[in-house]
Amino acid sequence: MALSRSFVLGQHYPGTSVVHRSGALVKLVSTIALMIGVFVATKTVQYIPIAVFLALGIGVSRIPLRFFARGLKPILFLIVLTVVVQVFFTPGTPIWQFGFVRITREGLGLAGFILCRLVLLTLVSILLTASTSPIELTDAVSDLLKPLSHIGLPSAEIALVMSIAMRFVPTILEETERIIRAQVSRGARIGEGSLIVRMKSFIPILIPLFVSSFRRADDLAVAMEARGFRVGSPRTRYHARHFRSFDAFILLGTAAALSGVVLWRLFL
Repeated sequence: MALSRSFVLGQHYPGTSVVHRSGALVKLVSTIALMIGVFVATKTVQYIPIAVFLALGIGVSRIPLRFFARGLKPILFLIVLTVVVQVFFTPGTPIWQFGFVRITREGLGLAGFILCRLVLLTLVSILLTASTSPIELTDAVSDLLKPLSHIGLPSAEIALVMSIAMRFVPTILEETERIIRAQVSRGARIGEGSLIVRMKSFIPILIPLFVSSFRRADDLAVAMEARGFRVGSPRTRYHARHFRSFDAFILLGTAAALSGVVLWRLFL
């Protein structure tokens, strides 16, 4: 098993491209806008502006395509299941039929639409987290939620929790692999037998995983306190933020892609 290596969402891919050097808040706002555009679209063809802008971003970021391909692996089962359900169970004009099994024109169209939606959402998220360090992403989420602090919402703490949770997903998956290998080497049979037997076989994995997760959380809390972190205390930042020229291109490109989707939906 290679869970941690296939789950790349939340992993930072170091680089020196203009996408890496762009402002984290700009990239976060752009990602949210593109996700909104993905849900605004009602037809597959309306995804073209977003797909073109995303392809340009991936190319400029100089992040290998295999990195993004690895990021699609965890949702491969969901993609296949969704496509199969839509293709074979959507009513409409049949284009192929064998007994009670049939493929409809509407089913193929809906399957392609949902497939594009899932892929675009995943790739946009991977591009954000791969080109932005966890610290920068935490600061960006904090800045985005800062207006809510006026009504008593701890925006900085929420951003920190979200960043830590995303950062430790690959770590927990790696720990799960290590525990599985250790249990298998001791003779445990993971995922074999009936459903009840399979569920019981995961108990020796879950208990050590919970213990390890709580230990990591405790170590992290001690480390944060040792570095002067206090809930509610104002925080300073080591790196100053500057609005660069490429940030403007990102915002303009995002606005163009989102406008293209909206106009395509309204008038075409």
